[in-house]
Amino acid sequence: MELLNCNSEYWEFVRLLRTHPNNQGYFLTQPIITPKQQIKFMTKNSYKYKICLENNLPVGYIGLINKNEITYCVHPSYQGKGIGTFMVSEFLKLHTTLTAFVLPENIGSNHIFEKLGFQKQIFYTKTI
Repeated sequence: MELLNCNSEYWEFVRLLRTHPNNQGYFLTQPIITPKQQIKFMTKNSYKYKICLENNLPVGYIGLINKNEITYCVHPSYQGKGIGTFMVSEFLKLHTTLTAFVLPENIGSNHIFEKLGFQKQIFYTKTI
């Protein structure tokens, strides 16, 4: 496995993975992202993202949103194979201070972050 810079060749992969039906419910926000919106976003932010390749195929992405908040996603066909752990651990080599907001029901991500030494905190929010 390897992490590469996220150039425009991978922008649509990131968009499709982010909005993939099997990944619904694992993100704190899940807007429908159009190709045009993705291009606009990635034009400004792609330098914050990396693509994970396995056997020359993109299998996931990892990046920063806001200042130090980590976001990542692994293609459903490759989940449970250590790719998320690889991406997060490699990203930690590049960024020493990271924050991850993970839903309690996202067992896989919670396991990865705990295994890699993230300190768990519980935040309460109220929706009116």
